[in-house]
Amino acid sequence: MPRANIFNREFDTLKDTDSVADATRRMLLHRVSDLPVVDADGRFIGMFKLERLLAALLPAAALVGYGMPDLSFVSDDLDALCEKMRALDERPVAEFAEMPDQVVHPDDPPLEMVLQLYRGANNLPVVDRDDGRLVGVVSARDVLGVLRGKEKR
Repeated sequence: MPRANIFNREFDTLKDTDSVADATRRMLLHRVSDLPVVDADGRFIGMFKLERLLAALLPAAALVGYGMPDLSFVSDDLDALCEKMRALDERPVAEFAEMPDQVVHPDDPPLEMVLQLYRGANNLPVVDRDDGRLVGVVSARDVLGVLRGKEKR
């Protein structure tokens, strides 16, 4: 099996200057919980992850150390959360992008990619070793499609 076939070269990316509002609309459209972020030259700078966005909605005490196990005493209702979300809408996704623990390269063995997915990666960025450009994304769904012999999109 050719190595290039295990990852998807046609994928949605965010520019570092894209807004959080645009990013969340695209996440909903594509039914994903993270999207890769690139700079103006296409170099990978990190992943925009839903969990990082959700963290911005929580009180700081919930995020420190072990965090608070119960937030029932906080009076934020759905309207308050919506207001907090709207306050983030115009911020650039670069503020939320984080480098994932796992990054793979186009020439990595397919089994290495499978191992990284097994270890918990949702979407693995495939980054060129030489110039840092994002060349693809591999997900468990992509691997399953290849292993089941289905055509790539």
